[in-house]
Amino acid sequence: MARLLSISDYGILLTLFSIIYLLAVFSESIQLVIVKYSSRENDGGKLKNLLMRSLKKSFFVSLFLFALYLVLAVPFSYLLKIEYPLMALNGVIIITLFLSPVSRGILQGKKRFKDLGVNMLIEAIIKLALALAFVYIGWRVYGAILGTFFGLLIAFFLSFIKLGDITKSKEKPAYVQDIYKYSKPAFVVNLAILLFYSLDVIIARIFFSEVAAGSYAIVSILAKTIFMGTQPISRAMFPLSAENKSGKKKSENIFLNSFAITFAAIISALILFYFFPEFIVKIFSGKEIEMSSNLLFYLGIAIGLLSLSNLILLYKLSLGKIRGCAYLFFLIIVEVFLLSFFSKDLFQFSIAFITAAAIFLWGVIFLVRER
Repeated sequence: MARLLSISDYGILLTLFSIIYLLAVFSESIQLVIVKYSSRENDGGKLKNLLMRSLKKSFFVSLFLFALYLVLAVPFSYLLKIEYPLMALNGVIIITLFLSPVSRGILQGKKRFKDLGVNMLIEAIIKLALALAFVYIGWRVYGAILGTFFGLLIAFFLSFIKLGDITKSKEKPAYVQDIYKYSKPAFVVNLAILLFYSLDVIIARIFFSEVAAGSYAIVSILAKTIFMGTQPISRAMFPLSAENKSGKKKSENIFLNSFAITFAAIISALILFYFFPEFIVKIFSGKEIEMSSNLLFYLGIAIGLLSLSNLILLYKLSLGKIRGCAYLFFLIIVEVFLLSFFSKDLFQFSIAFITAAAIFLWGVIFLVRER
């Protein structure tokens, strides 16, 4: 997309995706809750009941939120300088965000990582192929959004192939009362992470010109490959730690191994960002954008800190209820203040983002505790 779209259009696309990332808090929360339950449940009939009930509730909630999104998109289309039909089309993705995490949550909870990985890979291939085709024929940002929607939808239906043993089981009532108690901290944690992850692009869209915001969007998504690349580590850690019944020591070992792998991945990425920023931006976008190249290493540091925060939060969440989640929203307010106040230029904006990420990590370590 960075190669096919203009810098301005790419800025619009990343802003729309940032909105979707915020809405994905529901998706991530649903998936974590399903993982938590299914990792400890071996009865296929009860898992089938969980699957069907969750899909039904998720579908109706997604329709309500889609209708609400269409209303809120009216003022935001003016604020973000994005035409309303495009904002509205972007909202259709909400429906798939509520359905996919249910089936994928069971795959993850039962540690079927290969099946989960293949499904996510299929989604990525379909999204990429359709988006490229639609943009190539002239649909621009509309094509990228449509390709994303169809990729998510097709992958959702294909996920049921690997759940055949569960869907063919005789359905039994599943006791899910504990799920609702667990869902609140899961929602709060994911909302905080995704807010922090997404707000920089949205705020940049408000304070900077379309070209500057587009240049920032390019380097932002490159830096966020650190977060995307380390996500599988935390996803694999979560069910292993959640199902562990051998005591806290084994869970700590699982976490320390995950932390070491994540930290090594972050350092490797930062080395590449430091020594080859121009080359990476050119390969990614097909353009020489000095403004983006100068920021890549700094944004990489910020996203690296966020990736560590995400791992720590998911570990604490996997052990049960955690307290102090409300502090996370205060840390988000700090991020918004820093990015809004230090917006004289993109370099100052990037340093503010690093500072906010460091404060967020400090808060995750010292303010959010296990109960």
